[in-house]
Amino acid sequence: MTFNKKLLAATLVTAGGFAAISSANAATDSGAFDVELAVTATCSVTSVSGTQDIDFGSYAAGVDVTEASSSNPISVNCSNGTAYNIGLEGSGFLTDTVVPANQVAYSLLKTTGGDVWGNTATEVGGSGTGMATDQAKTHTVFASLVAGSTNNLPVGIYKDNVTVTVTY
Repeated sequence: MTFNKKLLAATLVTAGGFAAISSANAATDSGAFDVELAVTATCSVTSVSGTQDIDFGSYAAGVDVTEASSSNPISVNCSNGTAYNIGLEGSGFLTDTVVPANQVAYSLLKTTGGDVWGNTATEVGGSGTGMATDQAKTHTVFASLVAGSTNNLPVGIYKDNVTVTVTY
């Protein structure tokens, strides 16, 4: 029995030694990886027929109508720091909805009595501050008619459709 106890003790000491040697010789390796997010520039424009319309109102023929503005400005949201420009493209003529040959010329303006707002990439711009609704930049559009341009117009409703383009 003494022999069995000695054998058992020797076996346990040997196994413990191997365990100690194994953990002393343990190795590790490591690596790394990236976490990435690509944010791309974006813009959105709010310009809705019936909402941002410019309405000169009703006038008797021969009365000078010189300028009007949109009741609600065009709203532009762009990614924070994204530069943008707004171009406007219309025919430049208000056309009678019944007799298209009847037309009156008009101009879209950047400010009251200001420069004509064209449809180029450098017209009216800004820099975005974010896409949240309260971060929208607003731009009012003004329109003008040449003095005396309504003198010989027949009675009717005259309209044009303007396309808003935001370049960013």
